[in-house]
Amino acid sequence: MTDRLAGLRPTARSRGAGHRPPALGWLAACRVAAGWTTVWTAVWTASLGLPTPALSTSIDPAPAPSDIGRPAVQEPTAQEMLLEIPALPLREALTRLGRQTGLQILYNPDLLAGRRSRALSGRMAPADALSILLSGTDLAFEMRERMVTIGRLQENPGFLPALTVEGRPPPAGQAARLPSHGGSAGKTATPIEESPQGLSIVTREDLDRRDVQDINAALSYSAGVRPIDYPGGQGAIDVFVRGFRQSSESVMIDGLRSGYNPYGLEYEPFGVERVEVLKGPASTLYGAMPPGGAIALTSKRPTDTPLHRLQLQGGSHDRRQVTADLSDRIDAEGTLRYRLTMLSRRSGTQIERTPDDRLYVAPALSWSAGEKTDITLLASYLDFRKMGAEQSFPAAGTVLDNPYGRLDSSLFLGYPGLSSYRSRSLSAGYDIRHALTGDWMLNQTLRYSRSRVGYLSSWASSGLLEADRYYRFGLQDRPKTSSTLLTDTSLQGSAATGPLRHSLLAGIDHGRYRAHETRRNGTVADALDVFDPVYGGSYGWDATLARDLTDRIRQTGLYAQDEIAAGNWRLTLGGRLDWSRTGTVGRLSDGPLVETTQVDRAFTKRVGLAYRFESGLTPYAGHSTSFQPNSDSDVQGRPFSPSRGTQLEAGLRYRPKGFDGLFTLSLFRAVQRNLTAADPDNPGYSIQTGEVRSRGVELEAKAALDAATDLTAAYSYTDARVTRDTPYPGGTDRTGKRVASVPRHAAAVWLRRHIDDGAAGGLTAGVGMRYVGATYNAANSMRVPSYMLADVSLGYDLGRLRPALDGAGLTVTATNLFDRRYFSPGFYENSVFYGNRRTVLATLSYSW
Repeated sequence: MTDRLAGLRPTARSRGAGHRPPALGWLAACRVAAGWTTVWTAVWTASLGLPTPALSTSIDPAPAPSDIGRPAVQEPTAQEMLLEIPALPLREALTRLGRQTGLQILYNPDLLAGRRSRALSGRMAPADALSILLSGTDLAFEMRERMVTIGRLQENPGFLPALTVEGRPPPAGQAARLPSHGGSAGKTATPIEESPQGLSIVTREDLDRRDVQDINAALSYSAGVRPIDYPGGQGAIDVFVRGFRQSSESVMIDGLRSGYNPYGLEYEPFGVERVEVLKGPASTLYGAMPPGGAIALTSKRPTDTPLHRLQLQGGSHDRRQVTADLSDRIDAEGTLRYRLTMLSRRSGTQIERTPDDRLYVAPALSWSAGEKTDITLLASYLDFRKMGAEQSFPAAGTVLDNPYGRLDSSLFLGYPGLSSYRSRSLSAGYDIRHALTGDWMLNQTLRYSRSRVGYLSSWASSGLLEADRYYRFGLQDRPKTSSTLLTDTSLQGSAATGPLRHSLLAGIDHGRYRAHETRRNGTVADALDVFDPVYGGSYGWDATLARDLTDRIRQTGLYAQDEIAAGNWRLTLGGRLDWSRTGTVGRLSDGPLVETTQVDRAFTKRVGLAYRFESGLTPYAGHSTSFQPNSDSDVQGRPFSPSRGTQLEAGLRYRPKGFDGLFTLSLFRAVQRNLTAADPDNPGYSIQTGEVRSRGVELEAKAALDAATDLTAAYSYTDARVTRDTPYPGGTDRTGKRVASVPRHAAAVWLRRHIDDGAAGGLTAGVGMRYVGATYNAANSMRVPSYMLADVSLGYDLGRLRPALDGAGLTVTATNLFDRRYFSPGFYENSVFYGNRRTVLATLSYSW
């Protein structure tokens, strides 16, 4: 054993084991033809007479043949644990495995040079994880107690052979393995290649590498997604997907709708493990929402092995932030695990008199109640404080000329002390997963949340200036409290009918929402001189409330989906029936009591077909529908039917063999009908004749160019237009006009390089470019110019300086590096939002 270990170096071992390993051996970055190693593994297996490994997610290391007299090896521990390791250079992947499992892994660094591992995710034994990481190579491992030795098969024939692993449900009668937390946006573990719909995924690694601070930034490198930057923060998410504006109802958290109150919702990216965008109608899975798609967030969950990370951050706008991410086992067996995610921030913004303060605390507890049941309790508390000024900058002085010059990006368009926005929200819930007989799984998720919003708003009636320099605005006090209960119960499993294999999903979800809001209007006597602002002056509040309403929503949906596999063909069939009941009770101004009730029912469907070629190419096509209730009514008081969306999509996905990358081409055409438009015969009322059509092309690529270089690239062409409109008398007919804020062209690219050797060893550098084409306001009377922004990130492993700094790192990021001025169409026809100016942040982190 001593001779065998000569020249080998160990990976970092979990510090919880009380052992500090020697320094890691560092490998030189180079390309590797993984296809040849896969072929070599197959040839070696055949030469020994071993059977081809079965396609199974339940993997046990295959025994070596009896004629290979390998030394007796203690049976590797079979205890399963939750492991999450992305596709990485093999050395980094083994280091992560050592930290997550407590194993000490020994190897010769030269053996790993240029090699990359596959990603693994789920509950599995350490030996199974090693087999997956080493699959497709000529490497094998030997395990003795908590020590693993890795070597070449031909040099060490006594090692356990690595297996080539593909996923498949376990044999009938065997208890299904509990899947890892946070199923995909499609609610099933379907490989992305087989999804008949556009899908973009942003991993935790992506968020960390770009030091993402908000959900807009998380989505800024995804094809077909157009976030609206809003310095100072508006609270409610404002994102266009495939030309359709997405509201908070489109955002899913852990498989449940985030809620119904946009002003009481905020999404903290530090508490998120993954962000996914399911593009196109998603009503068959989630119910009422726009046809653009669903944005799915997955919360951080407890880990099986110790995770401790602290961060200190400072930078632009006097930013001071501290975060902690802690997870560990509570008992020795690991059946109880916890995670605590915390963030505290005090910061300004580029807007004067505008804070960006927040406190976020998210505890989680997981319990493995036997071999078949996992229970996770999740809670979060978020308290944030921003500004209440609307910040719709006048077009004159921003994108249009103004005789007095340009408006400063730091201009505050509100009343100090009367323009504030604070929200406090608390949520708690659970996720229960229980394995039934065979590979059937029962899952139930529930979340209850409450929020309290204090919103003192400063708002304008238009984006026009008086005498080219005076901005007149009003005030509104609009406090709101709300409570939401959401639950989803589903059953998943597989079955076979002759040559067809079915992956089945069926479930029911239910949501209840109640909110009470009052609004009181106020006036400010003097207009604000935007070129020489003097704040204050007299103001007054109206004697009566403009609104005092209680809103109630109840929604229930029954859904089912069948993913059918026949050879290389994949057919997806899905359908859903929804019932929605909305009601309002209260008063508008000092008028009579208002009480309305509206009941809607809608059926939505999804059909998709894909074919997986052995080369890694997968063409697909799909058709899906959506619905969204309309709260308006016609002149006779009859409630409108829900708006309807349909989409046709075709595309290609390519995951080449021997190369860690995924390339996607999508073509789509989506239409949303039954939108409300002005009633020309009855001013002040609406008719249901509006229609919007969006069509386009999307290209997206994610690839590891070599063992140390990652690339993310996206391009989208979106032609979104109003195809039917009825204007008010004297108003603008928008038929044929482009949808506001949606660019025809958009592109982004992010390139990251890790330097492992030489004087710059330990340095990681990333650079990104984002291009957004020209956009228009709703009437297409104002053009907002295109822009291109540059982002950079530099990180350094401080452990390279001295062993005492092992686990410490320093990262510096800059967004909009060249401080480019850019804008987006605002709330009004003659207004814009200022874009985010240059922001530089430095983050010091320590992990142990």
